[in-house]
Amino acid sequence: MNSDIKTKFIYDNILYYADKITGTANKEFENIYIMKLADKISATFDRRKAPDSEFIFEDSGNLYSIFNILNGNNQSKRYDASILYEDDKIKFAKDSATKPSSEFYKTIKEKLSGKLENATMDTDFINSFLEILEQTTSYIPVSASGDEKVDISVYEHIKQSISIGSALFEYLTENEKVKEQESIYHSPDEFYKEKSILLYSMDFSGIQSFIYGQYGKEDVLKNLRSRSFYLEILMENIIDELLDKLGLSLANLLYAGGGHAYFILANTQKTKTLLSDFDADIKAWMQNTFGIDLYIGSGYCECSCNDLQNKPDGAYSNCFREVSGAVSQNKLRRYGASQIKALNKGKKTDGERECKICHSSYNLNENGVCSLCDGFAKLSKDILNREIFTVVSDKENGILPIYKNGYLSAENIKRKDGEEYLKTKKKILIRAYSKNGVYKGKDYVKTIYVGDYHNADTLENLVKDGVGIKRLGVLRGDIDNLGKAFVGGFEKNKQTLSKSAAFSRKLTQFFKYDINNILRNPVYKIPFSDGEAENTDRKIAIIYSGGDDVFVVGAWKDIIEFGVDLYNNLKEYTQGTLTVSAGLGIYMPKYPISYMAEKTGELEDYSKKLEGKNAITLFDKNNSYHWDEFIDRVMGEKFATISEFFSTVEDKGKSLLYNLLELFRNRNNKINIARMAYTLARMEPSGKVSEEEKALYKNFKEKVYDWMFSDTDTKQVITAIYIYSYLIRKEEEK
Repeated sequence: MNSDIKTKFIYDNILYYADKITGTANKEFENIYIMKLADKISATFDRRKAPDSEFIFEDSGNLYSIFNILNGNNQSKRYDASILYEDDKIKFAKDSATKPSSEFYKTIKEKLSGKLENATMDTDFINSFLEILEQTTSYIPVSASGDEKVDISVYEHIKQSISIGSALFEYLTENEKVKEQESIYHSPDEFYKEKSILLYSMDFSGIQSFIYGQYGKEDVLKNLRSRSFYLEILMENIIDELLDKLGLSLANLLYAGGGHAYFILANTQKTKTLLSDFDADIKAWMQNTFGIDLYIGSGYCECSCNDLQNKPDGAYSNCFREVSGAVSQNKLRRYGASQIKALNKGKKTDGERECKICHSSYNLNENGVCSLCDGFAKLSKDILNREIFTVVSDKENGILPIYKNGYLSAENIKRKDGEEYLKTKKKILIRAYSKNGVYKGKDYVKTIYVGDYHNADTLENLVKDGVGIKRLGVLRGDIDNLGKAFVGGFEKNKQTLSKSAAFSRKLTQFFKYDINNILRNPVYKIPFSDGEAENTDRKIAIIYSGGDDVFVVGAWKDIIEFGVDLYNNLKEYTQGTLTVSAGLGIYMPKYPISYMAEKTGELEDYSKKLEGKNAITLFDKNNSYHWDEFIDRVMGEKFATISEFFSTVEDKGKSLLYNLLELFRNRNNKINIARMAYTLARMEPSGKVSEEEKALYKNFKEKVYDWMFSDTDTKQVITAIYIYSYLIRKEEEK
């Protein structure tokens, strides 16, 4: 199919919906019945009671939360009407939401009308319009009858309709059925059985080892952030390259995050050929650029409209299982004969030298650093303050390779200077990305959101002013059973493409945007004070925060507190339908980051082995707790009791605290029961003491003695003592 014809169809789709929103729906569109058919199918995905009715933009109250019905939940919470990404507040669903005002709808229509004034029939305009549509209509429910709890937004419905419409248009064109579109629209049952759509997926392998598998001791934090952000740009660019190759817009991207992506495409021979060529090309490029360190597996499943409507029950989940199986098979057969020969031949190495950062032996410079690590070092300069990142065709203007023939530029570009810069680079510019903010110039610059909160530029500076022992805390965590929730988290009669897309987009919003706000606005504090004023900012840096997982480093106390904030915010955000498990370790800042990542990954695995998961494991495998147990029993009870006693009663040194720890560790030795009683007696305040101190001691003595008779209490109090001892320990204590 001629790409211009396809672009015109997608452009007409944009105008069709834009006109309905802005109130000027009086145009006649070619192929209108394919648009209406896609609208009808999308409405069926939305599970509205009147799916045959055309899309109408109306003042329809508040959007219900997609988490109301996830994983057996049964709630009726709604969102306040708002513009997406307009402030730093996390959008939590509420039992009672404020109905949007007429001014709110007026503002939306004005923004969209303003965008339409410079409409052009090209992919850049289509994608930029989709972005502003996402910002303005993500919290407006698609119109429905008054008694429906609609959890699909106007944006999700329109995006879904355009993706389905473009796929059907291409399918009908290849099968010479475009002229039958009106009859298909009025009597679609037979057509709904045809395998007209491809559910396509790609999946990165090797992300974790690529980010953390570096061994240099200088600028470790900057290197980590550069590697992580590079992968973000690389994935975005690969997605954009594929969509360009297919002549499609971002509407056809169902979901992207955490190294995974799903697309809605046409089941045509041309599409399959293009995907096959893309698969071979991307494999060759990845192998040539990264060797075996990074890999993208891909695959697709042929689906009918009935399948995506979950007819019969289970058909929808089967589509995702089939595409997942196809990706897995692709990964198992990742290299053909020619690629294996190339791997065996290898790249030209530099004798016996290895890169001092990643230990590769390819393309080393005079400083003993490979070309990739050298690029990461250049990228790290001002990376956190840069706002626009560009991919250019000129190697001299770039520092890191980007698929296919591009290079990531290292220039520091601010949004306010973007227009002039983009104008001067027109000849070599492939595409541009605006990080964590919308670019408002004339050219299209894709907006990407990245968790990039940081409080220092080095690992040493993160721990320098921390409370207690100067150690680095490392936390790795991810959502429990996300794949199961994505494929089958909704009841069979409610499991649709729209539900999955809305659910996935909310998680991406949480881990790529809201994560920064959680760190900027700390809530949980360990109940401890050493008498010094404490910095309220989290001494933390995000290394990676993707579609469902997070990796952060920082002052160990702040890391513990952030872990609790992450758990509490995710619980409220998803209304208790999703849980997170994490591993938390503490290390010397000079300890190799690759080992930190490996060890905390093992701790995270211990958390996931607890029944029901939803847990944190601290320091070693003996300190695994469900979050509520850790917050309420370990910290709220055991730690608070220990901290209150030792910080209030004078002359109770660390030696007594460590004696208690040893007695709890060896509680199975019966003699230690008597030793505990003796130790507690020694701790009784002597001389003139206040009634408050007497009461405090009595409470402490009784609780500690009772805890020793319980396995659960003993485990909890040992963890609490660890944390308290780290807080009071000074650096000179070894």
